[in-house]
Amino acid sequence: MTILKTLLISLSIISCSFSFAQGEVTVGDSTALDELKALEFYNIGIENFNNKAYQDAILQFDTALIFSANYEKAYFNRGAANYQLKAYSNAIQDFDSSIVIQPDSNEAYYLRGRSHQELKNDKAALSDYTTTLHFDQTHAQAYYYIGGYLFLEGKYSEAISTFSNAIKNDPNSAYAYNDRASSKRQLDDLNGAIEDYKKAIAIDQTLSFVYNNLGSAFRKKEKYKAAITNYSMAIKLNSKSELTYNNRGLAKHEKGDYADAIKDFDQAIQLNKNYAFAYNNRAASKFKREDYNGAVKDCTQAILLNASYAAAYLNRGIAYEMLRAQKKACEDWKKAASLGLKNGKSFVQQSCN
Repeated sequence: MTILKTLLISLSIISCSFSFAQGEVTVGDSTALDELKALEFYNIGIENFNNKAYQDAILQFDTALIFSANYEKAYFNRGAANYQLKAYSNAIQDFDSSIVIQPDSNEAYYLRGRSHQELKNDKAALSDYTTTLHFDQTHAQAYYYIGGYLFLEGKYSEAISTFSNAIKNDPNSAYAYNDRASSKRQLDDLNGAIEDYKKAIAIDQTLSFVYNNLGSAFRKKEKYKAAITNYSMAIKLNSKSELTYNNRGLAKHEKGDYADAIKDFDQAIQLNKNYAFAYNNRAASKFKREDYNGAVKDCTQAILLNASYAAAYLNRGIAYEMLRAQKKACEDWKKAASLGLKNGKSFVQQSCN
């Protein structure tokens, strides 16, 4: 994406001989001179922008606009500089001005949309992305972000179609392949998801989250060896991701390797002491190793972190039952049922008075 509209000129000074008539000289307006001054400051601003001196660039664009109040490129690029500085409200104001002067500026709509998105103004962002595509039907990034909104709304088929348009216009977009894959995964098209995750990796082998997602697709297909391999690659690229350690632990648990699963859950918890899911999952592996007291302890910690965690109540109840603490087990199952977990109701009906 090109977000700079550059207009650099070189001025040649031509020496001329003038003969002046006698009498008064009428001086015309200074518009042309002001425009040249505006262009001079604008070009310095562009140079500062290219050097990532965004605040200095803004100062130069400010001065350019003093000399030429309708300088659309100065508004646009000042908006781009504000965007880079995460001054999103200021960026939006600049893109507003740019659009007033040039209503078909698709890049101004796009960057205003990105600014709105950063400020969580999702409706405004989506509107700007849609307008971007009205003026430029090949804008891959606009398709990509619209696809993201469709995904969040649960409109997975529409998201797939939109991500496909992003890929059509930018075949090297690893992010679009990844997100199309995740949409396919939501529709249980695991083979399609795996194919897209692999394409994303072929484009960019440094994206740890793609390996994590690929691992989860393989885990859902019960291909645990492939899942663990990809989770391990994700961890190699990003050893600070508690999510990936947790996911690899789940794959090991489902494979029946409970001791190694516990080690991964340990690591996830070390990275994030408030990770309730990892405590609950570690409890499940401890239960399989008949460490019922350890399971109770981990479920209790998960509940302390999330008092509405139905699965943790259910699992603690099962561990209590193995410890012959039937009253506590029934209390936990009833709590799980009250939180909407059907299994909790089943346990109460089968085991509690």
